[in-house]
Amino acid sequence: MASLVVESPVIEKSSGRTREHLFFAGMSCLIALIVFIGFARTYYLAESFDAKPLPARIVHVHGAVFTCWIALLVVQALLVGTGHTRAHRRLGVVGLGLAPLIVLLGVLVAIEMLERFAATPTVDSPLIFAVALSEIAGFAVPVFFALRLRRRREIHKRLLVIGTIAMTTAGFGRWPVSFLLHKPLPAMLCAFTLLTLVMAYDRLSTRRLQPVTVWGSAWVVFVELSGVAVGRTAAWHSFAVHIRSLALW
Repeated sequence: MASLVVESPVIEKSSGRTREHLFFAGMSCLIALIVFIGFARTYYLAESFDAKPLPARIVHVHGAVFTCWIALLVVQALLVGTGHTRAHRRLGVVGLGLAPLIVLLGVLVAIEMLERFAATPTVDSPLIFAVALSEIAGFAVPVFFALRLRRRREIHKRLLVIGTIAMTTAGFGRWPVSFLLHKPLPAMLCAFTLLTLVMAYDRLSTRRLQPVTVWGSAWVVFVELSGVAVGRTAAWHSFAVHIRSLALW
């Protein structure tokens, strides 16, 4: 009996880690699925849907780099879950290079969209520009701290997932569903439901919300909703016109 009393906390801790690995691996795969569905018709399966060619090379480069990030997120979660922590740490160097590239390319593609949609009366291109930048900010800040605090695994994994969730707004906004397609606010609300899943996991697994989950999620919600609000102002429209005048394409 004594041995059972000693071993039970170890068993419980091991079980908790297994649940944690399964949750974050599942979240990574869910994010990948959301992005794939959103961009299947225009990017991943473009030939099957007879989609128009990508409007600019920078869009293709951005899509390829972001796809690498999503794939890396899934692989890294699976590596940790299967105990391959050494491979996980080595592969993490790739993430250090991909993250700033995603931010840079995201800004360039946002400017490209501002220019491309300017001639379309039915599209509020300054609003799209603001929303795109808000997604990039929602990604950049949590991921920066995730990489900075990568030795603190509880914080690291949560911030990586939260930062990537910020970018799923673009994926949801391209789902072939009438209430989501090209509608920023409903797409954001769908992305926010993923944040609630992380919060729910914290609550169920640790019986409290982790501060990093609360602050990271609050940042994503704040910056993306602010993007919608600011993108509809006259001042932002004037700023967008000025940015368009500086665009090189």
